[in-house]
Amino acid sequence: MLRRRHTIHYVFAALALTLAACGQVTETAVEEAPAATEEEQPSADPNAEFCAEVGRRVSVEDCEDLSRLADEAARGTAAFNAPNPMQRGDVHTLQLAISTQPPPPPVVEASAPPEPADQVASREVEVVPSTGQQSRANAGQDSGQVCRTTTGEDGAQRTFCRQVDGSYAPAAPEDVVDPLQGETETFTPLVGRFMRAELSGNGFEITPLSEASQEVLPDSVTTWSWRVEAREGGQRALTLRTVVEGCTGDGQCYPLRSTSQNYDVTVQVGPIGQVQDFLMAAPTWLRLLAGVLTALAVLVGAWFGLRNAFKRGAAG
Repeated sequence: MLRRRHTIHYVFAALALTLAACGQVTETAVEEAPAATEEEQPSADPNAEFCAEVGRRVSVEDCEDLSRLADEAARGTAAFNAPNPMQRGDVHTLQLAISTQPPPPPVVEASAPPEPADQVASREVEVVPSTGQQSRANAGQDSGQVCRTTTGEDGAQRTFCRQVDGSYAPAAPEDVVDPLQGETETFTPLVGRFMRAELSGNGFEITPLSEASQEVLPDSVTTWSWRVEAREGGQRALTLRTVVEGCTGDGQCYPLRSTSQNYDVTVQVGPIGQVQDFLMAAPTWLRLLAGVLTALAVLVGAWFGLRNAFKRGAAG
């Protein structure tokens, strides 16, 4: 009996210790939970503010820099070799070339016969900056003009003059793109120090061959390239989008200004492709019938081949 009482006391004592330990664990967990929640809450940046230029909260310094970069974006010169028409299945390398140089003013046209020298000297003539081989050929010369005379279809001669300032001028974007396949198209996008270019189009498989975001240096031509394969026939369109970006000190870049160009492309389909399209568009039963007829033709050809073989064997 005494031993049983001691056993009961031991059981109650163990239960009491267990309940006490559970209570301490629960209290500790309850006390530490708010501390963990406070550590997970990020501290607010006192310099952050809503920047209307990028539509989000950034530091005051970054907002000022991004707004300044957006205001400094100016019209530059760009060229793109738009392919039209294309054959379905054809693969083209399309290239975009961008320069910070502003678009040239209208070329002044002087018709033949030339004016007297005294009248030409007294009249102010607006000319455009020289580019390409002409500027390199005249590098180091005094400021002046480079003129060329062409004869139009109507037989009239026209003279076009370009200004030469004696310094080296880089090739124009159209000079870079012109050797490639396709019609060279020029336009005047908004250009900044950091640019992003994207090419898209329904019915095309487009693979970038260069980095999407690049730095456009002054007095140079920056290029983007894509591998484009026409996958579907008909009237299609390629959309070229250029974006002026602003990058902060931590490497985060934001879109500031953009320019979009659409190019119509006629994708032609050859005779074999047209037959394939017809079979794919045909009803299921018609495709099954074509398959059965093809199989019968193969069997008939095989049967005639075996018969001829047996005849030659018997004759031998």
